[in-house]
Amino acid sequence: MAAFHRRFLWLLGFTLLLADVNSTENAFYIAGVVEYRPAIMGGTSEQLLEANLAGYLEIMASGNGTTDIIVFPEATLNSVITLTAVPKSTEQSLCDEQVGDDPEIATFLRSLACAAREYSTYLVVNVKERVAEHCTADETCSSRGYSIHNTNVVFDRRGAVISRYRKWNLYLEPSTNRTESPEKATFTTDFNVTFGHFICFDMLFYTPAQDLVEQLGIRHVIVTKMFNSELPFLTASQFQQGWAWANRVNLLASGASLPQGGISGSGIYAGQQGALARLMIADELEGQRKLLLAKVPLDPDEPIATDEILESERTTPVKLKLLQQPELKNFATWELPMVQGSSVDKRICQEDLCCEFRATWTLVGTQQEYNYRLGVWVGQRRYEEEQYSAIRLCGLFACTGSTVESCGLISEEQEHLQEHQVVFTKLQILGEFVQRPRRLLMPSTLSSSSLYALQPSQLTWSMEESVNVTRIKMELLEPHGQLMTFAIYGNYFDEYANGGAGRLGTGTQLFLLITPLIMKHLFWE
Repeated sequence: MAAFHRRFLWLLGFTLLLADVNSTENAFYIAGVVEYRPAIMGGTSEQLLEANLAGYLEIMASGNGTTDIIVFPEATLNSVITLTAVPKSTEQSLCDEQVGDDPEIATFLRSLACAAREYSTYLVVNVKERVAEHCTADETCSSRGYSIHNTNVVFDRRGAVISRYRKWNLYLEPSTNRTESPEKATFTTDFNVTFGHFICFDMLFYTPAQDLVEQLGIRHVIVTKMFNSELPFLTASQFQQGWAWANRVNLLASGASLPQGGISGSGIYAGQQGALARLMIADELEGQRKLLLAKVPLDPDEPIATDEILESERTTPVKLKLLQQPELKNFATWELPMVQGSSVDKRICQEDLCCEFRATWTLVGTQQEYNYRLGVWVGQRRYEEEQYSAIRLCGLFACTGSTVESCGLISEEQEHLQEHQVVFTKLQILGEFVQRPRRLLMPSTLSSSSLYALQPSQLTWSMEESVNVTRIKMELLEPHGQLMTFAIYGNYFDEYANGGAGRLGTGTQLFLLITPLIMKHLFWE
């Protein structure tokens, strides 16, 4: 009975959503992004593929043919054992075999094309792609005779392939190849929207993600992800929302759901209007298979009439396995005194970045779950291989103890958060960020009660350009007792030009940070 009741409420809510869309005619499109728990154990590669395909088709059926576009996540369908060819585009539906088709096009890809046609929706899926090698006498082919790509495929409402993108910035994917040069993948729909799309780790680098926005002027972006969240600045939904905010774009982000491996996070975001739908599996070890739906404005700057999403506070412990920012010891920081009714006006500098913090706070309870530090950092951060970002940031972040090494960790006493809080009644950051041609400055906020970013009603953000400096003001608008992060995060792309495109190195890997990913690549590489 409870399951029936939940299903009834879901259908009722979706019907009301459609009614609202019809009342505003062409101002919106209906988007669906999928948080998807892949089958990764308990069968052969072919059996796991069949199970995942069945899950995809079931979710598409649940949309009941009412979506304009559905997006599935990275690395949740096939593996390097069950590869498929992917045509760059097709005139006809891939559902029907045509004379001259590549014989390596797998049956499961045709099934998805049939589903796109059946439900009359644009469909974005991510696959492991097989590409035949054609080597000349002067070239060396691989021993296997083909290359493997991490590839997005886009079907139109007829099931025809209209776009393909092969991932450029690879993350711990030793058996996966890159193209000779990065691709900029776009497609235009019948509801007059041009989308750009890329894959997971690409989002941290200029090419191709920022190329789409800054060079091609794309305002609607799709990303397929299997993302490991990292505290305090790069948890999945937090990063997605900040990226959409900074670029003033609509973002459809579909994430894999393996919280026991640190992987979760999907959402639909409307630029500086915040999240329209989002999901982080924080308090469970088992992932979910869930279709998130939202009506998305054709113009990301057009005000939305619907109520803002503000999730209820969570009272259960976080079980999602989270990484920790590896450079915290190099931050310039100052610890807030945990004294009732305190306030601070503090200026902290490191290299070319200075930030001024103004804060007032009160204490609830006798032993707070978190201490807090103010911090500024200018530096190079490494990901797992020879892949780097130049970061400038300043902000407030939570710590489980009095040392900076305890920052970016989750308290073991999460169930008592509401009884032992630090409530910030005023919080303002003024940052002076050096200007560069290619950079991205974004708000990075996080609530410890939900692992979601703050919504626009909860903060203000303004930027003022001056000589060689961008002045950013970020301020909390209402008291908040569940802050994990409140920061200005700057990614400076040109200062380490290789970025994520660096070749996989042979140096020592940060093994303790990549343990959650072993699961992914054990089964999908």
